[in-house]
Amino acid sequence: MGLCINWTLRAPENASAESVTASLCAWREACLDLPFDEVTELVHFGEAEITQRLEDRADPFRWFVVQASAYLPVNSDKPDDGMVSVVPVEIIGFTAFAGEECEPMNCFLARYPEYDVGSHVARPGIQGWRGSSFTKTQYASSVAAQHFLKCHLTFTAALDAAKRAGLLESVLDEGEYWNDRDAEKLLKTVGRWNSMMAGFVGSLELATGYTLPASIKKNPEFERLEHFGTTSNTAAMAKAIAEVLKRTDPSK
Repeated sequence: MGLCINWTLRAPENASAESVTASLCAWREACLDLPFDEVTELVHFGEAEITQRLEDRADPFRWFVVQASAYLPVNSDKPDDGMVSVVPVEIIGFTAFAGEECEPMNCFLARYPEYDVGSHVARPGIQGWRGSSFTKTQYASSVAAQHFLKCHLTFTAALDAAKRAGLLESVLDEGEYWNDRDAEKLLKTVGRWNSMMAGFVGSLELATGYTLPASIKKNPEFERLEHFGTTSNTAAMAKAIAEVLKRTDPSK
């Protein structure tokens, strides 16, 4: 849980792996000019290697491959029946690291197989090459407000570069910076998210009696954030979750 930037990339349906690689190389070169701490080399995984990396929890590219999975409803007529994961058959991309306490940005395009779900054979809304991913920037604010801005704005600049490269389809920025480019508003937004998360974590610890590992607790102002973020809503949500935990595990 936390404030994220979400995006979707797409290449033409008939694009070759070579043209996709060229477009991603151009995007990577643009990212090298941005204040990232590190940008990896471009990788190209086929179906067998994707399966292998998913099975190896210690693989450094496992999260990259996990994020490349797509999802579709088990029953297209009843989307509430649940979703099924569709593992890609080919992934090309790279990863960019913006800084401490900030999730990496996995930049990729992938191809997906037809997937048999019951009597349905479906392609999960994907034709050709697509890449849908996200990165959580909120907890970079635990380092400093300016560090959070550096991370969030660097990712935004990278997505601007993806747009110029003709790869970007859509962006959902929970900090609302993508649309208005207002840094002061972004800081106020992450402040509200921090208070809400601190209040929820504090309430959940109180309701369960456990000390919980949570990224928000690394914030040096956690106690103040918890105080202002604890509301009747966060307390009720924490109590409901604690009750569910007790029913599923009586020892708790």
